Amino acid sequence: MRLLLSKKRIVSFLGILLSVALLTGCQYSSLDEYLELLGMKDSYQEESAQNQTSLDDSFVISEDSPVSADGLPPQDNDSAGDGIEADVIVSEESVTQGDGSEASTADTRFSSSYKQLTESELNDEMKAARENAGITDEGLERLRQAQQGLYAYERLTSSGKTLYVEILAILQSMSENVPVSTTSSDALDLVFNYVMIDHPEIFYVDGYRYTNYTIDDVVTKMSFSGNYTCSIEEAGRRQSLINQAVNECLAGAPSSTDDYYAIKYVYEYLIQNTEYDASNPDNQNICSVFIDKRSVCNGYAKAAQYLLNKLGIQCLLVTGTVDTKKARNVRHAWNMVLCNDTYYHFDATWGDSSYQVDNGESADATRLPAVNYDYLNVTTDEILRNHTISDDIYFPVCTSIKDNYYVREDEYFTSTEMALVKELFDRRYNDGSGSVVMKCASKDIYDSFFDQLITERGVFECMQGDASTVSYTTFEDTNTIIFWL
Repeated sequence: MRLLLSKKRIVSFLGILLSVALLTGCQYSSLDEYLELLGMKDSYQEESAQNQTSLDDSFVISEDSPVSADGLPPQDNDSAGDGIEADVIVSEESVTQGDGSEASTADTRFSSSYKQLTESELNDEMKAARENAGITDEGLERLRQAQQGLYAYERLTSSGKTLYVEILAILQSMSENVPVSTTSSDALDLVFNYVMIDHPEIFYVDGYRYTNYTIDDVVTKMSFSGNYTCSIEEAGRRQSLINQAVNECLAGAPSSTDDYYAIKYVYEYLIQNTEYDASNPDNQNICSVFIDKRSVCNGYAKAAQYLLNKLGIQCLLVTGTVDTKKARNVRHAWNMVLCNDTYYHFDATWGDSSYQVDNGESADATRLPAVNYDYLNVTTDEILRNHTISDDIYFPVCTSIKDNYYVREDEYFTSTEMALVKELFDRRYNDGSGSVVMKCASKDIYDSFFDQLITERGVFECMQGDASTVSYTTFEDTNTIIFWL
């Protein structure tokens, strides 16, 4: 909808804004479908919905114009005489249950089910399977050292960490039917999910299978296999393509000790080089972004984590839901980044206008910003306006706005001083920008600026030249106004 507003005439329905649908919920597989078994996550389904924020369309103010309106196979036995209860496949359709907010707390519940495997418990085939997967004392110690500092890994107990590195070794070697140090399917699920949370580079796994070995209906051992989506050779080919794309991206990353610039660079790179596309079969992993350039939220979030970790910046995978204009509790994934020693939320998917256009945005596409910075380094309170964080794992509460995009770019307003608005307009004219973006600290400030700049046409006092019309776009959910110069 467009409104042509007159400076000389105040139109009675000037303030009426049409909210339109923007975003579609994301599809999930792999880890994201499994993070429910201990409260790690809801089971993700192929849901879609539209709308992201309250984009109140684009309008034009004119001087004189009038207004226009997841399978069980047969049983078998192993050579040691234990009964194999069954292989269990955990797939993207599996529905799991349980709860646990902090991983360390959930992990301790499985202390009795973590089991250090001894040589006497394993037959030759089992021993060979562990060795071939790199599960030796030396191999596990190397992996333990390499995981230090990883967010999900550090939230596990010592026994949980042992299972973590065993699973990681199996997945990295793309091994199958390898005995692991637990007799609990719930513990297995918890730790598998934690591995996947920390390792976006494992793009060739979309689930796992396990086998229970029982005696008198008591589980005595378990073996684990990844559900691999391609061969080792194909994984290697794809990794080469990923490396090429990542190297090209990182070659342009800013050189600065200030984390903000690298985080902003990755945010913009992902948005400018990726189209939102729910039809891409690889959209749950990083191949979709680095090879196909087409993805959904899980792909964006894992790619952001991959790139920022490469740059030495801690980036976490966050999952949850979002509420939109047309649906509630739509599945979604985004990130949390550690910028200059402070955590912030980071959602490149919601910053991408192609997400909006792909989902039927009815506003003029030319009046949608190519990059929407409303989701670059924001607080927990800010993200909770339209996101809900799952209790899969403990996340810190983000309260700082020091490195929020709008604060860093001097586009953040904590008062309604028109002189500050005029200064911002002058800066944007001087740097040749095509728009002026104003982020308001509160709804009251937003409403006041809307009245002053739009209802009362004060925006014309900030503009240069003989402009008699100006278009604007509003995001009421995030208290943002954009004027197009």
